[in-house]
Amino acid sequence: MSRRNAAGLAAGVALVVLVLDQASKAWARGSVARSHEVTVLSGWLWFRLQTNTGATLGLLSGYNWLLIVLTLVVVLAVGMLVLRSNAVGALGVAALGAIAGGGSSNLLDRIRLGSVTDFIEVHLWPTNFNLADAAIRVGVALFIVALLLEFRRGRRPG
Repeated sequence: MSRRNAAGLAAGVALVVLVLDQASKAWARGSVARSHEVTVLSGWLWFRLQTNTGATLGLLSGYNWLLIVLTLVVVLAVGMLVLRSNAVGALGVAALGAIAGGGSSNLLDRIRLGSVTDFIEVHLWPTNFNLADAAIRVGVALFIVALLLEFRRGRRPG
């Protein structure tokens, strides 16, 4: 995959994640009351509006500026990885786009609102999250799969 195609794929995935996440958060802020829980699938999935000034599981709560800087570093590093590496194929590039899009959307929340909007609650999952968080987690998992596939094919990512 050429660098231009890789950049386009990653940017396209990142933009889709960013738009869907921002739209879903705007819907949640406008439609889900803070003190109420909206059942989607009884016993499994709810919408409950929360804000989070920390990272996952509330880590580093109250350190919004530190998380802004860390997120900027990660998003820039992902961008550099996409532009400088041709070893992870389309799956890896799309995964990196999902990570960048999720990080960028949460970064936008932190800068605009001072915290991240979380509203999805799943049975047995330890914390509420949003579509950006899900995109980051899925992106990391798919990137690992892409790396493993490259190793299996006998090519070292680099």
